Amino acid sequence: MELSEYGLDIAAKFGEDVKTELINGNEIHIFADADNIIELCHFIHSNLGCRLLSVICNDERQISGMFVFRYVFGKESGEDVFFVATSSIDGKDICFPTLTRYIPSASLYEREIKDMFGLIPKGSSDQRPLLLHSWPEGNYPLRKDFDIKTKVQKSKDEYQFLKVAGDGVCEIPVGPVHAGIIEPGHFRFSTLGESIINLETRLFYTHKGVEKLAEQMPMEDVVLLSERIAGDESVANSTALCQAIEKIAKAKIPTKAAQTRTICAEMERIYNHLGTLAGLSTDAGFAFGAARLNILKEMMMNLNEKTSGSRLLFGVNRIGGVKIDLTDANKKMIISETESLGNEFYKVFEFLRKKSSFIDRLKNTGTITKEDAAGFGIVGVAARSVGIDVDTRKDHPYANYPSLHLDKHHDTPYHKMKYEVELQKRNGDALSRFVLRAEEIQNSIMLIHQTLRDLENEQPIWCDVGPLEPHLHALGYSESHRGQTMHWVMIGKNNSIYRYKIRTASFCNWKIIEQAVLNDIVADFPLVNKSLDLSYSGNDL
Repeated sequence: MELSEYGLDIAAKFGEDVKTELINGNEIHIFADADNIIELCHFIHSNLGCRLLSVICNDERQISGMFVFRYVFGKESGEDVFFVATSSIDGKDICFPTLTRYIPSASLYEREIKDMFGLIPKGSSDQRPLLLHSWPEGNYPLRKDFDIKTKVQKSKDEYQFLKVAGDGVCEIPVGPVHAGIIEPGHFRFSTLGESIINLETRLFYTHKGVEKLAEQMPMEDVVLLSERIAGDESVANSTALCQAIEKIAKAKIPTKAAQTRTICAEMERIYNHLGTLAGLSTDAGFAFGAARLNILKEMMMNLNEKTSGSRLLFGVNRIGGVKIDLTDANKKMIISETESLGNEFYKVFEFLRKKSSFIDRLKNTGTITKEDAAGFGIVGVAARSVGIDVDTRKDHPYANYPSLHLDKHHDTPYHKMKYEVELQKRNGDALSRFVLRAEEIQNSIMLIHQTLRDLENEQPIWCDVGPLEPHLHALGYSESHRGQTMHWVMIGKNNSIYRYKIRTASFCNWKIIEQAVLNDIVADFPLVNKSLDLSYSGNDL
């Protein structure tokens, strides 16, 4: 459907109550008042077949005297279009209408807005704090009148967990401090016998105030900040940020820069998927498989360093392009080493696939239903494993992905294996997620090779985006190894950041673990957790 036709559909439903505007090429902005915004969002979600991707609140009292809400929806059908339903309330108001009765996944966004802006989602059943632990009333960090240097006194209020009562019910608190070096998170299990009947998570112990920090920093430094939202998503997050700013500037980056971003994004995907598969082997008690996979991960991280100067691919992106200039020597090295890695990985995967004790630990463990996945709005491998075909590289192609025609990449060395496990692939369990990650590793190698073959060596690697007009804004997005990453940027005065909204895949996916573990045993929790591959830092911001 043409973008203009969507505008006609919306106008036919709401008439003069809404206004539409197409900006940045693929963003249809629909403006409605607070009385109509929830019905508008419900219409976009239900009638236009869209998923809720983010809810952005912005303190624009200095501009218009209003708090502005932007509800971002995206198509699942592969159409490169976003719907941004926009509404506002007076700067003196403290309430806005809740969307959760129609779209349950809006709950986390609304709780976040309550914490950060002090605005109350009227009608929401869950208004507990989310990001800010022991935070006193009256201090709202993302309001423009909040000084980042403010010393805040902790509140003594206790967080209210759900209480599960009954004969034989046992409550098991785990964390927030865990063994090893992983970041903190609290998990409260309720069990009946050995089975988990309820799990409640509490996160955001590593909240760093990234969005507020960005407002105080030069734009070039914000790129470095975005790389550190989650160290293992440095390319995905910095790509999303840079693309948002480049869209605002209407800048078309050089082809070689787009190709380099794609190559590094797929290298990031490979080493992370290898790490996740190794972790699954560890949690399943199969140390030999974990050792083999960790060797491959180390090989990939060494290749990262030889290519970019960083094992975690820090320092790849800059606004307007990239910082690394791939040479013919780099090209030969990457092709040779990824081909060798792919061949070795295939042997390891075949070995694991035939290990019945290992497969049995994954099969039917941590199962997610398609209905729950849709309701929670999950993304990435977790969504694809239940048959929800979402992939930002395909649905909203960016960087060099439009040239790769991702939907045609089916003929991989795993094509036979794909048919053998087709039933498990759509089962939504830990095994299905294991298989999909294995496939994606091989597909990523193919994408890297195809992009390197087409690499335009004589092109520049960046372009100057020039000064940016204040208060313009745009979406930036990418597909990390965890799923869709969505960033939104509004420009301030003198090329500063007025507002930077970040939504990583982990923010969407953490809540689904509460459903995935039901009726499993507590001992399976590490396996389920690792199969979803969620980030504490990327969630907590």
